[in-house]
Amino acid sequence: VSLMISTAIHPPPLVHEPRAPSFPRLFRMTGSPGNRGFGRYLRQRIKTLVAREKTPVEKAITMAYLGSFLVDHIVHAEKTACRILEHRDMSEPEETSLWDHHYGSVIPTLIEEQPDAENIHQALQQLEAYSRLPQSIFRSRQRHWNAIRRLLESGHTPESPSETELTALAKVQFVLASERSPRAKARIVCLAASLVADRICWCRHIPWPAAYLQTMTDIYPFLVTQPDVLQEIIYLP
Repeated sequence: VSLMISTAIHPPPLVHEPRAPSFPRLFRMTGSPGNRGFGRYLRQRIKTLVAREKTPVEKAITMAYLGSFLVDHIVHAEKTACRILEHRDMSEPEETSLWDHHYGSVIPTLIEEQPDAENIHQALQQLEAYSRLPQSIFRSRQRHWNAIRRLLESGHTPESPSETELTALAKVQFVLASERSPRAKARIVCLAASLVADRICWCRHIPWPAAYLQTMTDIYPFLVTQPDVLQEIIYLP
């Protein structure tokens, strides 16, 4: 399968946000990007781990997440070559441009090695939606905005965002453990995340999209064991 990539691709926030905290764990598994054989070993690991995932969305997340570390390895090698051959350190804009270029070519190559490449590619294009409020939830919020505003304005203090986050995360766990349908769970999770984002935005003066992204990133670990709900969130209209 040859995938046609018409626009530049980048790691979706769902993949990019947890990258830094995972460096130690990944390097324990594969070694440093500078180590000999790192790229070959990691590429084989990616192929194996992606094949184990059950849904296209899970495969796409694993592909993008581990593929980004493979790109780190390639860029590390090119930075080293620049230092040795050109006797200079690569500039930050050069490194960023190089990283984006390699990510845009490495990920499609890795996807093509999978038997269900087209489905993975389609899912990868949808991952960005995880970090944006679905339009259907936005419309529901508009219909009930007066009640939401009263919630926001009641007893807001500098400490309340953290308390709200903890309460919401506990409720999300309760919802995920319930007998509701995956679609119903997905809608409740997104609505809960939007309410937390409201409070964070209100109390901390953080832009609302960034607050929602932060909340959905915090919720993601609870969804790892519920791929059907994760898929519903990503495809909610």
